Amino acid sequence: MFFKKLFQAKLLLLLCCFSYSALAVTQASPFFSMPDMTMAKISPEGKSIATIRHQNNKQQITVIDSNTFAEITLIDLAGLFKEKASISELVWIDEHHIAAQLVEVKKGVENLLNTKKSSRLLVIKKPSNTQEKVAVYSVRTKGWLVHPLQEEQGKFLYAKSSIYSKVYKIDVNKLAIEGKKLNKLSKIDGGQFKKSNQVAEINGYATRWFIDTRGNVQAVLHFKEKGKLTLSQLNMDTNNGVTVLNEWSESFNKQDESSSQTNQKYLVPIAIANQADSFYCLDLNEEEERTVYRVNYTLNEEKVVYEADSYKIVDLVLSPDSRELSAVKVIKNGTIENVFLNSEQLTKSQHSSTLVSVVNQNIVKDHSIVYIESHTNPGQFMLKTLSQGRSRLIGERFPLLTNQLSSSLVESSVNVAGLEIPYLISIPNNKEKNHPLIVMPHGGPIGVYDNRYYNPITQFLVANGYAVLQVNFRGSSGYSAELKEAGKKQWGALMLEDIYQATQVVLKRSDIDEQRVCSFGMSYGGYAALMLTLNHPEVYKCAADWAGITDVNLYVNNPRLSKIQVKWVKDFIGNTEKEYQALKDISPTYLAKSLTNPVFIAHGRKDEVVDVEHAYRFKMMLEKFDKNFHWYIDDEGTHSFGTLMQRQVYFEQLNAFMKQYLH
Repeated sequence: MFFKKLFQAKLLLLLCCFSYSALAVTQASPFFSMPDMTMAKISPEGKSIATIRHQNNKQQITVIDSNTFAEITLIDLAGLFKEKASISELVWIDEHHIAAQLVEVKKGVENLLNTKKSSRLLVIKKPSNTQEKVAVYSVRTKGWLVHPLQEEQGKFLYAKSSIYSKVYKIDVNKLAIEGKKLNKLSKIDGGQFKKSNQVAEINGYATRWFIDTRGNVQAVLHFKEKGKLTLSQLNMDTNNGVTVLNEWSESFNKQDESSSQTNQKYLVPIAIANQADSFYCLDLNEEEERTVYRVNYTLNEEKVVYEADSYKIVDLVLSPDSRELSAVKVIKNGTIENVFLNSEQLTKSQHSSTLVSVVNQNIVKDHSIVYIESHTNPGQFMLKTLSQGRSRLIGERFPLLTNQLSSSLVESSVNVAGLEIPYLISIPNNKEKNHPLIVMPHGGPIGVYDNRYYNPITQFLVANGYAVLQVNFRGSSGYSAELKEAGKKQWGALMLEDIYQATQVVLKRSDIDEQRVCSFGMSYGGYAALMLTLNHPEVYKCAADWAGITDVNLYVNNPRLSKIQVKWVKDFIGNTEKEYQALKDISPTYLAKSLTNPVFIAHGRKDEVVDVEHAYRFKMMLEKFDKNFHWYIDDEGTHSFGTLMQRQVYFEQLNAFMKQYLH
């Protein structure tokens, strides 16, 4: 068996002697670390670039001269917030001021309708010369920035919510320095929250204000009365006229499992869309919010415009002029990260091999920030200028991996039971003629998919010499509604058959060694990995999992599931009251006796999605039948590992397991 302390010591030793040569990327740490640069924004006149960076595990805001590329650090967020906070938005107010909206991740982001989110706004004045110190101002009145008025020097719109919610025009120059105590004669925030500065108001607690590109308030999402969520359109030209566009009961997405409404969408607006009278919305009745819709409430029309591959969406990012969706915000590794989109992702089901996203532009549009990502490119921010006709590198998400990743991506599909099943295979560009293969089913499994862009786990495995097969089996999103819907009640049946048939096709390739195949996955992917070696031991010579489901009845009876999730589980997996034996028959725990190949079972003790009991039940049966297994429990581990160090420790162990049985 593997022993936790032994591997932690081994990892620390490796980190101490780490050398970033071409071979160094075979270690886990470069793949599972905080990204360096996560956002870059060009100033209104195009003279400066504001960035969000992580240095020494601290989030920083820096500014780069767009001509000389000289960079200075403006602020370090460590110590500015008592609780762990993350920058949810970074915008230029004008050429000299940058606004950073900070949100406490646990309290202010998870619930899209949270009326008590913990946040604060900092405004940083960029030094005009090397002698001038950075000035940091703050808005002390609770609320959030809703729009930067870039054409009005030093002004922005700020929302304040209560039983009467309002939007005010705020002047940066009247704010107090962050942390400075006010004297008895000083007014909080310069006394700007007054009637003369008010630009909009609504009766009820507002959670979202919708502003057009010119800074005009168009609509508001608010709790008009207790338990009733309302979308109201504001007509500022007719004495603050209000038109109700839609209303929801707050309890609509909490209906009991017998209600017919549990299958209905709960489409809540997040931002104004790029079409008249339309909004970008998320479905709060979705198991997890991964699908973005464009909705016209007046015409009662809706259209899916984007499906996220895995992480739950907590907010949207739009291009300021065209109002096109340019990125989604997700919580990853404890911070808010942007997942950038190709514009073609909004109109096509198939994506190009390279993601190119325009992050933002200056006012006259002769300077653009462009984000680029691909299979072997973990992400780069580029400055594109019309006058120069070329792009220059601003920064990278993972600079230690630059020019270190080398693999080929092959795309194809296989027909299984009349349905085309897409798959991706990543093959190392090395001297080996026959590569060992790791089949890696994704988690979810419904509404999740593997995309063509950078995946740290895939590239870590490829760097260690493995080819990696990722199958978008039935139930996966990102391709077609037919593929997604076909996953119903196929948890242990055709989903697994899709993966097996794709494996069979790939094993016919001359560059794959059919005698060296192992399966690996996390959550449902871990379940699938175990079932593949149980069902086809002659093909999958070993299996490894993290947080894998081993007892399907135990999973569907998870007491932490909401009523909506319980309904979803019954629809997509099975009803334990009516199908107990059928679900038991597809559970690895009760199939352990037939296991013939080695398995690596790993789990986090603090996992609240798939309880650690799954690992222990399987372990008990493996011991009963004297099976070959490796065991690892992370006492602090969650469903998604927890810290980056925890990821590094686990993947070092996974690599050691794979090398033992595939080399």
